[in-house]
Amino acid sequence: MNNRILLVVGDKFASYVKNKDAITVSQLRGLLSLPVHMLPSQSRTVLVPGQGMGDDCVNQLLQDAAASPNVSHFDFSLWHSLPQRASSKVSHKRNPRNTLISEPRQLSEDTFELHLMIDEDCELMNDHLSGQHVQGMVLIEAARQAMLAVTEQFLMPDNGIDYAFIFNALSVSYSHYTFPVSAVIRTRITERSVDNPRRLSFAAETFVEQCGKTVSEFTMSFGAMERARISKREGMQASKTQGEFLSSLASNIEEYDEPMRHVENV
Repeated sequence: MNNRILLVVGDKFASYVKNKDAITVSQLRGLLSLPVHMLPSQSRTVLVPGQGMGDDCVNQLLQDAAASPNVSHFDFSLWHSLPQRASSKVSHKRNPRNTLISEPRQLSEDTFELHLMIDEDCELMNDHLSGQHVQGMVLIEAARQAMLAVTEQFLMPDNGIDYAFIFNALSVSYSHYTFPVSAVIRTRITERSVDNPRRLSFAAETFVEQCGKTVSEFTMSFGAMERARISKREGMQASKTQGEFLSSLASNIEEYDEPMRHVENV
């Protein structure tokens, strides 16, 4: 028996599958619904899950496959060992579809590994899509979430303080396109300061790797402070900015009104 291998990706990556051993979710659903006699009996297709599918999509496809009369033509074994999507607690995303990473795994004292897990229905894939590569903003958000997940799960002190994070700096370098196949995220903590519970600080390097090579790199620094303090500081700055904005607006209106009064007097 000859096994064929097919990559399955979300429908928004339809341009990627052209002229490749790849299909979209909709195309897979079509294959599962075909009458048995329309599929070649001598072959079995190994289906490899790619990017673009959320947890609900994967579960629904497995249900469709189980109910399909031609399920024996397809091998879904890889679909039962997918990485666990990170929880909202560590990704800081309320909607699971917006979480782009798996649960982090510690490799060494300062190095952690995660998997890129893109749901095509996430907030960042509603526009500006080529249909082939993963857009850069999705990777930035995945790197940010990786930093948060690693810090929340492994680095935060257990002191009962309710912390919120402050993002201080970010630099990005893209060396290759990222495509909708499996990708690994590696985060290395380069600095950590947790001695002062009133303000924690961290820095990290994050790499997205695909097919054994680094496709993008991120360096970032960030801090964590008591949520109540951040909220108070944010409120003060918001009030100050509002005052400055209205003052500037009032000045501009007066400057505009002055020549108009002159015209009316003439």
